[in-house]
Amino acid sequence: MIKILFFIETLGGGGAEKVLRDLVNHMDQSKFDITVQTVRPCDAEKLLVPGDRYKSMYASMSRFNLLRYRAEAASGLAYRLHIRDDYDIEAAYLECGTTKILSSSTNRHAAKIAWVHCNMSVQMAGNLEGFVNKASKYYKRYDRVVCVSEDSLNSFRMLFGDRPPASVLYNTIDDVSIKERAELPLPEGAIKRRTTVAAVGRLTYIKAFDRLLEVHKRLIGDGLEYDLWIIGEGEDRAKLEAYIEGNGLKDSVRLFGFQSNPYPFIKAADLLVCSSRSEGFSTFVTEGLILGKPIVTTECSGMHELLGDSEFGLITENSGDALYSGLKKMLEDEDLRSEYADKAAERGGKFSASELTKATERFLSDLAGERTCPKQKQ
Repeated sequence: MIKILFFIETLGGGGAEKVLRDLVNHMDQSKFDITVQTVRPCDAEKLLVPGDRYKSMYASMSRFNLLRYRAEAASGLAYRLHIRDDYDIEAAYLECGTTKILSSSTNRHAAKIAWVHCNMSVQMAGNLEGFVNKASKYYKRYDRVVCVSEDSLNSFRMLFGDRPPASVLYNTIDDVSIKERAELPLPEGAIKRRTTVAAVGRLTYIKAFDRLLEVHKRLIGDGLEYDLWIIGEGEDRAKLEAYIEGNGLKDSVRLFGFQSNPYPFIKAADLLVCSSRSEGFSTFVTEGLILGKPIVTTECSGMHELLGDSEFGLITENSGDALYSGLKKMLEDEDLRSEYADKAAERGGKFSASELTKATERFLSDLAGERTCPKQKQ
């Protein structure tokens, strides 16, 4: 039995949090003794299957505990005060804070893994040199780095070299659950009136919903009649709402906020759009493929691995003008959308949770074996 810790700031929300839940909920508990630990407390009983252990660093995230967390993380004491248990593998499942904390591990027996979910060259572009200078000392303390796409792997190697060794493991996505939950009805107030484009993601700068709204305004101005649904919550909500109000888009744009089940929205949409400035390996696009939906996306990390050379979905340059052209092309050509829907369904069949989980389990088992073999020889 391999005793493993997955450490992340929270289990709520989307992105890395969701794919971690899908991973641990599909892992073989006869081979892995799994603990998930978060910084912020979560309702783990609703998120994790029975048998997965859960704990959090703090009972609540009060102002006092937030200040305490920052002080403990900065001083390097967070691991000793809150983690400490004896594991065979310790995995920091997200960049920055959790990676920094777990790098201070005092467990010499445990193999240490840092997960990377983004193209760091893009994500940290505003202060790349400063980020690399600070982060290098933390990554050097890990035995392995796992990147979720070839783009994120290449970026990591460019910034940090070959130490520690890095490799790619694709995110686990619960395809069976996605298909089942997509069959549920849309929530009250979500009414499909006409051709609908849907986007799912946190309302942040990196997801570029500001750019998507600008593109949408241009398309409406061209005379295209359709609705844009944006599902997600985040710090940019007020800014997006102001743009919608100020540009007369209230009749054609809906911000639905965070939805615990976004799949009926995806299923109901005629077209999906990913407008991101940067991605790691897009959960939303992967889910769209599983549900067989036509997709337009900006060129980000992982998109060519998901969609080929626009074979299974339309990839545009990462700019407002290119996204505008791609969306217009798809909106004006129903036959093209139908062709891409068929291609998406074909590609989506490759992303089964069982196969993706097995690949991660083999990686973890091999890593644990590397750590124990030298001891067995003594």
